Amino acid sequence: MQKLNYDTMKSYQSFSTIEEMDHSVRGFLYTYKSSLSEGTLKVLTFIWRHSVKVFGVSFAKYDTIAAGVELNRRTVIRVVKTLESLGFLKKVPTARMNGKQGVNLLIIQPYQSIDELLTNHMPPQDVTHDVTPNKTENKQSSLCENKPNKRTNVTETNHITPVEQLIDNSSINAHEIDASFVPEIVHEKFIHAAKPFFHAFDIYRLWKRVLIAYNKLNFKRCIEDVMDIIVYAFKQTVFMKRMKKIHTSFEGYFYRTLYSMLNVEKRRENRHLLYDFIGSDNNCIE
Repeated sequence: MQKLNYDTMKSYQSFSTIEEMDHSVRGFLYTYKSSLSEGTLKVLTFIWRHSVKVFGVSFAKYDTIAAGVELNRRTVIRVVKTLESLGFLKKVPTARMNGKQGVNLLIIQPYQSIDELLTNHMPPQDVTHDVTPNKTENKQSSLCENKPNKRTNVTETNHITPVEQLIDNSSINAHEIDASFVPEIVHEKFIHAAKPFFHAFDIYRLWKRVLIAYNKLNFKRCIEDVMDIIVYAFKQTVFMKRMKKIHTSFEGYFYRTLYSMLNVEKRRENRHLLYDFIGSDNNCIE
């Protein structure tokens, strides 16, 4: 076993930036979140938050994690094993300076980002050239422009199932797709706040603006920590819209409001960054 020191931890750094780590974790959650228990998600989030000094490496003890997520130590150990089996974590034992067993390094492993996952899971282009443009045009008109789709005759050689053909040929527009269709990458708190006012497509589009603002400011904490600010910015935008004070688009006004609020929070984070870095060392390395 290696000695636990900064050089050892640095040698296991799995990401070059916090943003790279965040994209990787979100890609993993996009794939597995629906199958993970609430306790597993709590432990994962705790490890994620405590992997910012050395990007991707957490050196919190099991007892520290257990206290932080309010679970018992045995449950935390079981969750860590589950995350190891899924390829999210790699556990590396270390030794103290006196030679006795030290804390385990929990190393977040690289995973494909959401954009990469969506790209890599695109269906194979096995349809004829005269069908593909029409299908693309139909989807854009139904979800973006709220116009009826043009029906396209699809033969069996295109490998389209009856259900897929029914969906492609339907006249469903964006306003008929409710919040239950929103992808899991959108935080449930945001869905809850937005669903009385917007359908699934617009909720997803607004969430993309949230991610742009959050990533642009390079927060050291995960997005869960600023969800209250995000929801508050959305509610303020709704209020101003109802008061007829917004003379531009709702989406643009929301983005500017959110960015301004998150920027204030970012300055607070930077003000305490040095103090947190020094004061938290003794809490994590035991």
